Amino acid sequence: MSTSHPDTADVAKALTARQTEVVRLAASGLTAKETARRLGISKTTVDEHLTEARRRVGATTKSHLVSLAIASGIVAG
Repeated sequence: MSTSHPDTADVAKALTARQTEVVRLAASGLTAKETARRLGISKTTVDEHLTEARRRVGATTKSHLVSLAIASGIVAG
């Protein structure tokens, strides 16, 4: 199975609003547990949002995901 990697302009389109919100909070330095508390969801749900966001943009790690989000402009660098 080949993974499609959207270019940076398509990263914002690839993510849901909630995934984008979770990525932004991760980029700001919050842990999954802190993000869960802030959003009123479980840590497992935060982890699932990050995993799905990574899959959608072809990122291999959370750091890679954040760097793609910064490059695309959805997270301030």
